[in-house]
Amino acid sequence: MSGQTPPTHTLLTHEALIMFSLEELPTVVFPALFKEAFAGRQTNLLKAMVAAWPFPCLPVGSLMKKPNLETLQALLDGIDMRLTREFHPRRAKLQVLDMRNMYHAFWNIRADANDSDYKSKTLDEKQLVKVLPRYARRQRLKVIVNLSISSHFNKSKAYFLNWAKQRIGSLYFCCIKMKIWDPPDQVIRDIFNVFDPEHITELELNTDWTLLQLAHFAPYFGHMKNLQKVFLAPLHKNTSPIINITSATEAKCVHKIISQFSQFNCLPHIFMKHVHFLRDYMNQVLGCLMTPLETLSITQCLISQRDFDLFSCSQNLFKLKHLEIRGMILYALDLMPLRGLLQKVADTLEILDFQWCRM
Repeated sequence: MSGQTPPTHTLLTHEALIMFSLEELPTVVFPALFKEAFAGRQTNLLKAMVAAWPFPCLPVGSLMKKPNLETLQALLDGIDMRLTREFHPRRAKLQVLDMRNMYHAFWNIRADANDSDYKSKTLDEKQLVKVLPRYARRQRLKVIVNLSISSHFNKSKAYFLNWAKQRIGSLYFCCIKMKIWDPPDQVIRDIFNVFDPEHITELELNTDWTLLQLAHFAPYFGHMKNLQKVFLAPLHKNTSPIINITSATEAKCVHKIISQFSQFNCLPHIFMKHVHFLRDYMNQVLGCLMTPLETLSITQCLISQRDFDLFSCSQNLFKLKHLEIRGMILYALDLMPLRGLLQKVADTLEILDFQWCRM
């Protein structure tokens, strides 16, 4: 005996009829129908459904495991339809297009669920309040993404970024997590013309920039006021030495970078790997922080006795939960200050890692 044909699959065989009657379809059918249309790459239907989406949030990123340019174009065309003055679907409620590739419970509710079940699974408005200014929440549809930026974009990412640049005044673009892999300066400028750095909560910086280039990036870094986690990992180990640069200029660059740490409202997690230019400056980095750290990870960095001496008296380390010092030569250093720090964080420390340290 053959299984019963799923109702949404039956509907999809009549795409033209569905598009004509979207306004009459029960709201609870939309998510399952959208998933089927997305999997089948029925671009015309996707475009129409985005434009008429009856929920505050469309977490489409969790369906975009592999980028597909035609599907992406259909989604963005649906957003464009909403921007036209001639198009006013009666039930359209979309406020947030969430393009982050992450799990979202919204898609797991059955098609026979109640309206209230869907409302409880859409993006929590309180989360939006934390990252978006009031005028943006009130006026413009939000597009939320995580970005990995490099010197080469695939076709889908290049298309999206070009589309976004042309709609800066019509939509509000918000990047939550950003990874930077050595892009040209112009790409950096273009990205931050679209995405306000203030909304970035996680930054991963993997570049072979010189100290001068890092200093040029520093103002963008400082504008990430809501940063919660930063991972600094230059691709080349020798970031500090620069040919044809005076020591005064080098020091000025370092101080410009360090001063940005005072701009963060609350930065609890810092990860550094191969960041040699901060040797002898760790006390200044820690002193700039507005709130105590929960995580400090230092891997294969040059560290001085002066840095170690200040660990035991830096109040921004006294609430550490995770301390990681890995791949560093410590046998020539006096480790008593480190012992003093460990005594002070005994009540809070949960993870202690000293792998590959010569002590």
